[in-house]
Amino acid sequence: MTRSPRLLFSAALLAAAPVNAAEYYVATTGSDAADGSEAAPFASVERAQMAASAGDTVFIRGGVYEFSGTSRTVGVAFSKSGSADRRINYFAYPGEQPIFDLFELTPQQRVTGFDVTASFIHLRGLEVRGVQQEIVGDSWGVRVRGNNNILERLDVHDGEAPGIFIAGSASNNLVLNCDAHHNYDPLEDGGNGDGFGCHSSGAGNVIRGCRGYWNSDDGFDFINAPGACTVESSWAFNNGFVPETNRAAGNGAGFKAGGFGSPPNVPSTGVPRHVIRFNVAFGNRSQGFYANHHPGGLDFINNTAFRNGTNFDMLVEGGTSTHVLHNNVAMAPGTPISRFTGGTNEFNSWDLEISVSAADFESTAESDALLPRQADGSLPAKFARLAEGSDLIDRGTDVEFPFEGSAPDLGAFEYGAPAPAGGGTSSGGRAAGGGAVSSGGAPVSTGGRIAGGGTPQSAGGSPSGGAPGSGGATSTGGALAARGGEASSAGGRSAGGATAPGGAPSSGGRVAVQGGSLSVTGGAADPAGSPETEGCGCELPARRGPGSNLAFAMLAITLFWRRHPRRK
Repeated sequence: MTRSPRLLFSAALLAAAPVNAAEYYVATTGSDAADGSEAAPFASVERAQMAASAGDTVFIRGGVYEFSGTSRTVGVAFSKSGSADRRINYFAYPGEQPIFDLFELTPQQRVTGFDVTASFIHLRGLEVRGVQQEIVGDSWGVRVRGNNNILERLDVHDGEAPGIFIAGSASNNLVLNCDAHHNYDPLEDGGNGDGFGCHSSGAGNVIRGCRGYWNSDDGFDFINAPGACTVESSWAFNNGFVPETNRAAGNGAGFKAGGFGSPPNVPSTGVPRHVIRFNVAFGNRSQGFYANHHPGGLDFINNTAFRNGTNFDMLVEGGTSTHVLHNNVAMAPGTPISRFTGGTNEFNSWDLEISVSAADFESTAESDALLPRQADGSLPAKFARLAEGSDLIDRGTDVEFPFEGSAPDLGAFEYGAPAPAGGGTSSGGRAAGGGAVSSGGAPVSTGGRIAGGGTPQSAGGSPSGGAPGSGGATSTGGALAARGGEASSAGGRSAGGATAPGGAPSSGGRVAVQGGSLSVTGGAADPAGSPETEGCGCELPARRGPGSNLAFAMLAITLFWRRHPRRK
């Protein structure tokens, strides 16, 4: 049967034409009785969520959204799902920084900053700080229990809880270009203060282009995860201490890559094989990369480690592992590799007998790792990249990722490889540290407080005025939420991002949430800049009127029939 060109075109037009999507706005000066427009914004994300449908975007204006009281346990619960081709987006308004402050939310229960049970949503450019631990047991900065979500450019810090935590049966979530830092749980001596955790029974979760630093436990932790996790193009440093001090706390691994305890409690689904590739670990108290008794095998590919207690610790439960290590670099100080008892350990700096020094890299300075992110959201451009003439160039083996020269290089970055253009989400994490994303303004930490009345102090030789970093903004007063007078470093934190050139953060009022009710004080500054549609291929709809889809369809029909006139 021959199909009519008109029918074929009509079907294609219906499939290709964008469905009209709405935009809603939230501001510290808004009202939940308003209509949610830019001129009359809502006051809360919860109210915007009620209005939004699949494909819609909620723009959150800058300012402080403060939560307090002893009744509620969740800052924001994201429970409404989008669909595979039409996510619901919750984006920082371009050039502005929304800050969700939970220092004063103190129920005698576990507390969660963002609780993501929805699927197919996208969070971008939001800051969460000060999640408290009121009872022994985990609280969570951001907890993800839904599927197929994107968490992009979140900054989760100064909490008494893990930063970003993938749990339950969550699967196929992407955590992209996020920072989790200065998290410390005082009631458990820092034992649960991880930067990132992947602990789900679901598979396909990826953490990419992220930084976990100055967390009291581990930077990244995959313990007891039945589903396979991947962490790539990410950095872990200074973990295992009370933040900004030299006091030991928690376990202190940069990347704790698996394990089920000892003896292991292996899940009925079997032992997963996690992937750890293109990462950098330095300055962690115990291990840079740690297998943590994993009863099977893990893949460690193209990682760089230095100045850790042990750079690569391949401890396995059961005597013999099936770990695979290729193209990794270990630089003193720190033992290169320990407790490797089986598997594949080839084309690494230690087995190639290459002498590794700081001269092999453009920079190994912590100040460069703390610099603001690049405009596209990727990690700072200089740190841990190979220097021209390094002995680590072209010394690796093919691991099925693109490379320059005669062979892959050793370590986290390929020398001479071009950085991905804005909008890419490079799965290999080559060159640009995890793929480019939206250029609408990076998170900036602006004003955390000491919780519990402790006296601020800068301990362990750390500067009290904020982490070093030239050429970009640092925070202005964020401090560790600690108890009992042990707050450390009263200065600001480097939150890993500067504001976009298009506008300054809104520094106006705040929304105070007390016991579940909203009260609004202060005012939001006027925005500068306009929403941008570029970045990571994400569904940021262009602004348009209700007639734009019809106009697009009519134009397409006109062009089609000019090329395909009706047959008489």
